[in-house]
Amino acid sequence: MTDQARRMTTSGTAFAMLPPHAGGPAPTLLLLAMAGTDTLNTEPYCRVGRLLHPHGWNVVSLDLPCHGADSRAGEPPELAGWAARIKAGEDIAAAFQTRVNDVVGHLVASGITDPCRLAAAGTSRGGFMAFQAAAGNPAIRAVAAFAPVTDLIALSEFAGQERNPLVQRLALVNSADKLADRSAWIVIGNADARVGTDKAIAFARALTAESEKRSLACDVTLHIVPTPGHSSSSEWHDEAGEWLLQTVVSTVRVLPEPGHPLAVPCTVFPPAGKQGRKPGLVVHLYGHGGSHAFYNLMRPSYARMRKALCEAGYWLVVPDLGPSHWMNARAVATLDAIIAGLTASGRVAAGRVHLLGTSMGGGSALMYASQRPETVRSVCVMFPMTDLAAWTTELPVWLEPITQAHGLNAALAGAVLRDLSPLNRVAAFAKIPVFLLHGDADPTVPVHHSRDFAAALRAAGGRVTCREEPGGGHDDGIAAGFQEEMVSFITGAEATESPRSGASSPRGT
Repeated sequence: MTDQARRMTTSGTAFAMLPPHAGGPAPTLLLLAMAGTDTLNTEPYCRVGRLLHPHGWNVVSLDLPCHGADSRAGEPPELAGWAARIKAGEDIAAAFQTRVNDVVGHLVASGITDPCRLAAAGTSRGGFMAFQAAAGNPAIRAVAAFAPVTDLIALSEFAGQERNPLVQRLALVNSADKLADRSAWIVIGNADARVGTDKAIAFARALTAESEKRSLACDVTLHIVPTPGHSSSSEWHDEAGEWLLQTVVSTVRVLPEPGHPLAVPCTVFPPAGKQGRKPGLVVHLYGHGGSHAFYNLMRPSYARMRKALCEAGYWLVVPDLGPSHWMNARAVATLDAIIAGLTASGRVAAGRVHLLGTSMGGGSALMYASQRPETVRSVCVMFPMTDLAAWTTELPVWLEPITQAHGLNAALAGAVLRDLSPLNRVAAFAKIPVFLLHGDADPTVPVHHSRDFAAALRAAGGRVTCREEPGGGHDDGIAAGFQEEMVSFITGAEATESPRSGASSPRGT
């Protein structure tokens, strides 16, 4: 990879790029640290890009403000130049966003970049601009930052500008509302006085708080590493590279097909490698407030599972059924159409369709399977509600969204909710193996929902595995230690159709 010649957009914005991959739009990493060509050639700043490039990623860099060709005669260089421009009232972040958007638009229009698979990464000042770029371009879905500047006030170059409104406004915490729907991976030393460890922590907390406030599928990873001073290591880049591969490897497709009356956007992870038989399908149904872009399975606690399922020969599809569908009639019809379309096209084997759901998605997966027992081979769910009538009594706040989704009168909904409840449809699971995972301290969906359903399935002779995480709450983190078992459950469900009873046990017993 010796070709890092400077390139130019049609409107004149310069950028540097590792050799672009042939064969159509590819995932693309915007890599930032200093001048663009220097970033792509200097360790450790270039490492994550050099790791991703052999995996089919395009890697692009731009000159940061006051670096390379963006330097101006007579002004101080680099960060001192940032301070001088901002003191003069120039919004360097906005100007940089304009250049980034021009480059991204050029690469997309040229067929080089897949606009649904775009990420940014940066070191120190480059990390600051990677987040600023994402704040100005919603297509940048993930950001990895190494010892990032998150507040310019922490930098010695900005001494005396603590009260400058522009300096204050450019602190990344003030862009949390624009970034709350993205995936973020941040690593910093535990005593980084140069950029401020505490400020990075505050930014990560602001991202998380904003995401939770908007009921988004928050995906913020923060690593505080016992490393002295301000530094960046090769190991950090290796970990970020793996995270980016797992987070941005997917693409977005409209299924069952563009123009279909039930067509919806879906995040799709294709099977990896050559397969000896027609691929299977795992449909992931997300929790309340999610979408095809913000879903539980995108979180680090499922990373090994995502990869293993694709390597085992499955399409992994996340359909956008709406933030509060609760498997209503339209959601059922949409899922019917997606599964039928994939099987009719020959891309998926009809007997290898599995459901994987979390919270609302867990209960919805069980509801769909109970209505389509001949379609679903297995169901693997995390903290599902299995008795809607009981749950909406335990937590009345959920009665309105569920009844609205199904077009019910809340005061008269009891009979319908009982009929929809998987607990009252146990017979439908006679040939459908079920895996249940629940935290035994879950305050949102009490653990008895999984326990009661498992007991009912077992009494009816069904095949059920129920696992509990001692002390676990309503948290995707409890899945991390069960990923291999859940993958084995899904693949093993195809080995036999005969029901058999499984054990219920807490983790580690």
